[in-house]
Amino acid sequence: MTSNPHLLKSFDAAFADLLDAFRRMGKLTAENCTLATNAYLDADEIRALEAVNRDLDIDAAFEQLRADCFDLLLRFQPMARDLRLVMGIEHAVGNLERAGDHAKNIARHVIAAPGLTLRPEEARQIADMAGLVVRTLDQAVIAMVEHATEAAKQVITTDTRVDAYKDAILDGVMVTLRQHPAQARQHVGRLFVATALERIGDHATNLAEEVLFVSRGMPPGATRSGQDLS
Repeated sequence: MTSNPHLLKSFDAAFADLLDAFRRMGKLTAENCTLATNAYLDADEIRALEAVNRDLDIDAAFEQLRADCFDLLLRFQPMARDLRLVMGIEHAVGNLERAGDHAKNIARHVIAAPGLTLRPEEARQIADMAGLVVRTLDQAVIAMVEHATEAAKQVITTDTRVDAYKDAILDGVMVTLRQHPAQARQHVGRLFVATALERIGDHATNLAEEVLFVSRGMPPGATRSGQDLS
C-alpha cells in the first residue's frame, strides 16, 4: 500500500469502522444462536420465529460488510498484511453468515416440529453444547477484532470438544431409537440440532484460522492438517 501518511490514516480509520461493524455482526449471530437453541429447548415457536426473522438482519450485515471490504480494496489497494486484514474480514463475514443460517435452521425445526420435548438429561446436553459453541463463536470474533492469535488457537483446540458433544448425542440417539422407535421424530430432531451446533462450531474454527492467516500468513485450513500452531 502507498506510504502516503494521509492515505494510511484514512485506511486505518476505514478499517476500524469495518471492525466495529464486524463485531456487531458477530454479536448478533451469537445472540441468535442462543435464541434459536433456547426456542428449541423450550419448544417455543414464538421465539423460534423471532430467530428466523433476526437472520434477515445477519444477512443484511453480511451484504453490507462484503461491500465495505470491496470498497476498501478499490479505494486503498492495500498490500501485504493490510491486504490480508481486509481479505480476512471478507472471509470471516461469510462464516458468520453461514453460522447464522444454521441457527435459523434450528429455529425452523422448532416451527416445523412443534411440541416436541426432551428428557432433562437430553436438554442439558444440548444446552451445554450450545453454550460452548456460542462462547467459542464469541471468542473467535474477539480474536479477529483484536488480532489475538492465542485466543484463535484456543478456539481451534476447543473444536474437538464440540465434536465430542455431537458424537455423544449421536450415540445417545442411536440407543434411544432402538429403545423407543415410536419417538424417532423427536430423537432425529435432537441429532439435527446437534449437527447444526457442530457446524456453527466449525465456522468459529474457520474464523480462528483467518486470524492466523492475517497475523502469520498461515493458509486457512492448514491448522486442520496437523500443522504446529505454536
